[in-house]
Amino acid sequence: MYKVNLIKQTLFAALISLLAFSSCKKEKSEQPASSPKTLQVAEFNDGADVTRFSYNADGTLKTILLSSDPVSTDDNVTYTVKYLANKKIDELTGSNGAKIKLSYNNAGSLAKSEAFIGTEKISQTEHTYTGTLLSATTISVFDNNTPVPFFKSEFTFSSGNITRANILMYSPLTNKLEPAGHVLNQFDTKVNPLASLGDVMLIFWQAATKNNIVKQQYFDKLGNAEEVIETTYTYNAQGYPVSATMRETAPGQQPSTATITYKYN
Repeated sequence: MYKVNLIKQTLFAALISLLAFSSCKKEKSEQPASSPKTLQVAEFNDGADVTRFSYNADGTLKTILLSSDPVSTDDNVTYTVKYLANKKIDELTGSNGAKIKLSYNNAGSLAKSEAFIGTEKISQTEHTYTGTLLSATTISVFDNNTPVPFFKSEFTFSSGNITRANILMYSPLTNKLEPAGHVLNQFDTKVNPLASLGDVMLIFWQAATKNNIVKQQYFDKLGNAEEVIETTYTYNAQGYPVSATMRETAPGQQPSTATITYKYN
């Protein structure tokens, strides 16, 4: 039961930022080159946690290192990626013994990821789609081998980006998912370097959108404003973000800031 509660606590913290790694307000930037080179993101640092990526010779993802792993709740976990014959990800094996197994729907979109510590299944994430667009993500934790839906996000898309997410959280009073609020997003027109990682981001509860979020507004279930997150990006000549300063503002509280950095191969 301790492990389940710990995972729930980690989920609550991690899922608040489900929609992206950062929320940003565009600043002065250089113009992209006429034939921009596609860059591979090698490191993302949000000021608290670091994620590093390495790649195979064919450009597919080889490993992902998480300084704080939301799935296993361990620190400094490196996952090695195993592929199917069609180059879809089959499973990820963690340096701590964790394993994440993936399955796909008939259209080839990620339908489910199941996380194990040893032989014990600790969580599963299920995705549903409208056509090819992600419409909802539901996360369940396991208690005595029984899945307990803990979190659900229902998405609205525009131009390849999630403009709204309705959030539902598990209520012990009703023993089911209940509305908990919603998030509104605004975007820039620049390259989101995490979007090319696709399924990998969904595995770790990040919906990597086409462009970078420039503003997030959080509301509670009654529609009251809870928090606004804005960040100022600096871009390189190819139009990729290289750094950002994130500013969080909540009613009655002093604003807080964090520095975000990206590194590329």
